[in-house]
Amino acid sequence: MKLKRVIYELYEIDLASLHDQPDWHEIDREIFLEFDGGERRYFSWCNEPVQYSVGSQDHRFNMNEPDHVIDVSEWDMWKGLIGSKIDFIYHDESHQVLELRGQNGSAYLSTQEQGSWLADVLHISNTLPIPSS
Repeated sequence: MKLKRVIYELYEIDLASLHDQPDWHEIDREIFLEFDGGERRYFSWCNEPVQYSVGSQDHRFNMNEPDHVIDVSEWDMWKGLIGSKIDFIYHDESHQVLELRGQNGSAYLSTQEQGSWLADVLHISNTLPIPSS
């Protein structure tokens, strides 16, 4: 299946940081990828396999309705992945860094907040972060 769109489900507080840095941002809630067949894959920080790892599942992590829903498919960080088959590659055993790799590039999800690891934040970037040891 090919990636159709990328959606951020946000808390009010998440809006302030979305445009602070051109190559990365951090959100407290979750994102989902929607594929051409309608399948959705949600990503957020979670507690498996270790506390504050990047988790993935087919339904929301947070059952409450988000304050904001933003389609970010056309943002520079994501637009190169739209229309691609996506591979999900964890870069470490504790699942602190997840690469979303398409034919024309990658986006990275990690659990860090302003450089501090093992955080209850989803850090989204277009460069590979180096996880804590």
